[in-house]
Amino acid sequence: MWFDNAIGKEKINFMFDGELSMELVEFDGFTFERFSDISCRFFTRKIPSCYPKKWEESEFNALCIVLTFGDVVELDVKGMKVGFVCSPVIISTENYSKISITDEKLNFHCQSNFLTIEDITPYLDERWD
Repeated sequence: MWFDNAIGKEKINFMFDGELSMELVEFDGFTFERFSDISCRFFTRKIPSCYPKKWEESEFNALCIVLTFGDVVELDVKGMKVGFVCSPVIISTENYSKISITDEKLNFHCQSNFLTIEDITPYLDERWD
């Protein structure tokens, strides 16, 4: 799985019983910050069948996923737009992590020394009601 070597992979294993697809997610944007970290934010309508019981207390129809590629060693961004649906290719090994998004709107490629799963939260997207 794409998250097998990620820092914070326990979140996916514990919250979603090891199931979290990054296929057909909306790429909302990215920030380049801190000590050469790239944080990417995605929204997905593909909610795993298993999720935290406490989420049932609030209404949601999507998930917000924030991934941080830490200690960036290579970054190539060409394009003009975010806010589109894509299926990023994410590789995380013991030695490096990589994300590639190829779309007519944006080509985004980043390689870093590690990947951190920062946050996964329920989200109510009014566009999808």
